[in-house]
Amino acid sequence: MKKIHLTKLRYFVLTGAVIAVAAADFTNTGIGTFCNMCPVGFMQVTAASRSIPQGMLTGVAVFTAVAYLGGRFFCSWFCPTSFISRITGIQNTAAAKTAGYFVKYIPHAILAVSVIASFFLKFPVFCLICPIGIFFGFIFAVLKIFHVFEPSANLIIFPIILTVELIFFRKWCSCICPVSLIMRLIAKIPGYKIRPSVNQSTCLLTQGLQCNQCANNCKEKIEVTKADKEFIEKCTNCMDCVEQCPTNSILPGIKRR
Repeated sequence: MKKIHLTKLRYFVLTGAVIAVAAADFTNTGIGTFCNMCPVGFMQVTAASRSIPQGMLTGVAVFTAVAYLGGRFFCSWFCPTSFISRITGIQNTAAAKTAGYFVKYIPHAILAVSVIASFFLKFPVFCLICPIGIFFGFIFAVLKIFHVFEPSANLIIFPIILTVELIFFRKWCSCICPVSLIMRLIAKIPGYKIRPSVNQSTCLLTQGLQCNQCANNCKEKIEVTKADKEFIEKCTNCMDCVEQCPTNSILPGIKRR
């Protein structure tokens, strides 16, 4: 059976999404950016404006539905942070299981502080440092050159900020990002979930043989064969385990939690 090269497919998906957003902006079709789907942005805008942004409701609803089924699917397939980390070799590292007890609550604190600060300062504070926002801010700064032929300082500032965050905050995705936190919380809701599924009859590890290629190649350091609560909540559906399995025992599937 031929292996599915999903890693390359992810590049095409993200590139296609960036092109779609850029084309929408260039042609003024009004689609906007992925920020319209961001639940953290939604909370901040609600707090800052003291009213519910009606224009974001559809996008956030779609995001919630995708997170319910695919968990942290966005992290691997659409987040530019993951894409840039891979092509530059600056990998975001998963949180160590031996980390301090309070480390896992850092995203909770960041989310709370961001919403409270947005309420008092009257603008979405976290968006100023969010890698996703900075990435698309750079894209729009590039597009501005074609719109009004006017270079912006953001062409230099945004790449510098993004580079600093990737280098000095390599645990951004697992220990800092409040968007990732919200997806994990949504993934906890019981129901059908799209996750990699292990064929126990052909898996070397379940047969007592040394392998563990799936866990070794998992960026989140998840024991894929256990399919436990941690797997359901932390899996980003990157499908690296699917590609690295020597016996093709792991395939995308649907699980009920």
